[in-house]
This record gives sequence, C-alpha cells and structure tokens, in this order.
Amino acid sequence: MKPSSAQEPRRKRPPTWLLNTLTALVGVLTLAIGVGWLIRSWIVDMEIPYFAIPLVMCVPVIVAVAFRNFWD
Repeated sequence: MKPSSAQEPRRKRPPTWLLNTLTALVGVLTLAIGVGWLIRSWIVDMEIPYFAIPLVMCVPVIVAVAFRNFWD
C-alpha cells in the first residue's frame, strides 16, 4: 500500500489550442466516417437507413466530448 503523502504524477495537459484542434479533428473524422457509411449503405442496399441519420449527427459530438474529457 502506498503512503498517503505520495501523489502519482499527473499527465501533462497539452496546450489549449492543440487540444481544441485535435477535438475538432476527431469530431470531423467521426462525422466523415458516419456519412461515408450512410452513402455506402445507400449505394449498396439501395435505401437510406433513416434511423441512422440522427445518430450520425450526434455520435461525433459524443466522441469529441469524450476525447476532450480524457485530458481534463
């Protein structure tokens, strides 16, 4: 058991501008993957999965927030 006075070193937080840029890139990349899947399923299956359109729009926001919270 570790003594209570010993603190584990915390991760160094990247600069805010880099964190904002990476968060935006993660969100845009996730959106591009979702839109690509929608287009692929439209071409291959000849129908658009309408239930998936709100998910494709919401999941990138959730992924970007989860990525951002990893550093907080």
